[in-house]
Amino acid sequence: MRHEGWLWLAACFGILASTGSATAHEAPPARDLAVSETPRLAVIREAPDFALADTAGRTVQLSALRGQVVLIAFIYTTCADACPLLTQRMVLARTRLRAAGLEGKTVFLSITVDPDHDTAEALHTYAGRFRAASDRWRFLTGEPLRVRAVLSAYGEWTKRAPGGSIDHPARLYLFDGQGRVREIYSLAFFNDRQAYLDIRALLAEAG
Repeated sequence: MRHEGWLWLAACFGILASTGSATAHEAPPARDLAVSETPRLAVIREAPDFALADTAGRTVQLSALRGQVVLIAFIYTTCADACPLLTQRMVLARTRLRAAGLEGKTVFLSITVDPDHDTAEALHTYAGRFRAASDRWRFLTGEPLRVRAVLSAYGEWTKRAPGGSIDHPARLYLFDGQGRVREIYSLAFFNDRQAYLDIRALLAEAG
């Protein structure tokens, strides 16, 4: 496992949840990090299943996506700093996949951490800012209790800050075609080229 691999240990044991709000949702420059051209991604754990609704009201169930590599991010639409940067880096990773002819073998999911305000319409507008919404990239919300259960399953705590912003860990999870977590990125370590290489490695692994 490459040098970013320690992050999944932090996630599993709640270390990141204990950090202050100044570090959880900031956006350092990930693109300057070293890139592993031949990533070796260990199996971390089984991915907790969930079912949420996309911007068209269609149910998206994680377990129904078996056979595809899935990248999940947690965002909210009124975020002014880390979430737009994270989403833009996902756009760049998707562009790389499209250029390599691999877009049809992957699914991106962006899940709101603010279900009280992020309606399907709000998420649709947010996705439109990045020209991101498609059958291969779904933006998900749902009844607040259901969404919060998903956030809890993935250790995605939230804290409302003065002014209405939300502090949260800004993590991304990468799953293989068998529904197993193979990488957990923080925004600090989310490099679009590395994500592309990781996804390509998982697709090659599956043959």
